[in-house]
Amino acid sequence: MLQTEDHPIKTIMDLSCLLRRAMEQEMEEFKLSSIQSRILGFLWYKRNHHEKAFQKELESEFKIRRSSVTSVIQGLEKHGLVERRSVSTDARQKELVLTEEGVRVQRQVIERIEEMEKRVNGWLSPEEREWWLRCVNKIETGLKEAEYD
Repeated sequence: MLQTEDHPIKTIMDLSCLLRRAMEQEMEEFKLSSIQSRILGFLWYKRNHHEKAFQKELESEFKIRRSSVTSVIQGLEKHGLVERRSVSTDARQKELVLTEEGVRVQRQVIERIEEMEKRVNGWLSPEEREWWLRCVNKIETGLKEAEYD
């Protein structure tokens, strides 16, 4: 068994898997995968900032392939949470828009995420949270400087 203190990448990946699993359990009631809930959140942000959202943005924002984005959007459309609308300036381009049901679900998703954030924050002291975020940001910066983003 690997000692986690000698393998920060393994530790972070294990934590990521646990967090993804926990989020999927939280989203199970809504029949959303973690990527679907993240995309809903992105569309929510765009909506609240009066910005249009397009599939191409999702590809770069979430670092996933076009085919994966298409599949996720189709699933969200099937659940009545998102719709594609034609853009008057370019008939080939489709804007992604939350439906009323998508807005309702996203509000509930936000409540769940905030509850989970409170739970996680409760496990750490303010000093530990600050230290943890500094470490994570340092690793992220290093990866970007090494051109892994």
